Amino acid sequence: MSVWKSFVERMKDARNDLARQAAKKVARTALDSAGKAVGEAGRALQSALLGDDPRAPPTSEEAPKPDPFAKLKAAETERHARERTEKQRAKERAAEQKKLDEDLDVDLAAIKKKLGK
Repeated sequence: MSVWKSFVERMKDARNDLARQAAKKVARTALDSAGKAVGEAGRALQSALLGDDPRAPPTSEEAPKPDPFAKLKAAETERHARERTEKQRAKERAAEQKKLDEDLDVDLAAIKKKLGK
């Protein structure tokens, strides 16, 4: 019988703990909601008294801040463009050199043929 009583007591304790935890969560939620309501009321008062809304988008007078990385992005874009042109020029130079070598080989063969006769 004592085993049964101890089991019942443990279950009652567990139920009471769960009830306390639920009450804490409800109180915490109510406190958060009250805080949000006070914040909204403060914003409404500020808007009513001062005529400005802190959540409103910036007006034309307040220009949005420029991108702090704009210079870096532009420099990187310029660097990529420069590298592309350098690669293209290198390809053109290599093709031109190859053509010159072929022309020289043809001319050299013609001279050898002429001298060999």
